[in-house]
Amino acid sequence: MKRTSQLVRLLWDFYREDLAELKQLKILQHCNVFRFWGILYIRCQTPSTAELVIAAEPLIEIPIQQLRLSKKIRILIGRKPIATFEVGGNRSNAEVRERL
Repeated sequence: MKRTSQLVRLLWDFYREDLAELKQLKILQHCNVFRFWGILYIRCQTPSTAELVIAAEPLIEIPIQQLRLSKKIRILIGRKPIATFEVGGNRSNAEVRERL
């Protein structure tokens, strides 16, 4: 059984009171979440998982911003980046590189 990363558990703990939002973030158990050089990477295995993570990005951003864990969130499928979001930026600053 794959053990969830400390970053994923931190996000889940942030939303432990709100079950609807927590349920939306449970998709992260199928992803590899890590930080490197000020960027939070979420590596997904399938495009459908990546779509769900992109939809949940506003929920992911709030605790990341409050805890100052990273400046950007980058979503990947395998090693290919598909979306990059500025933490604390406008939704218009979101750069989606490829539509799934």
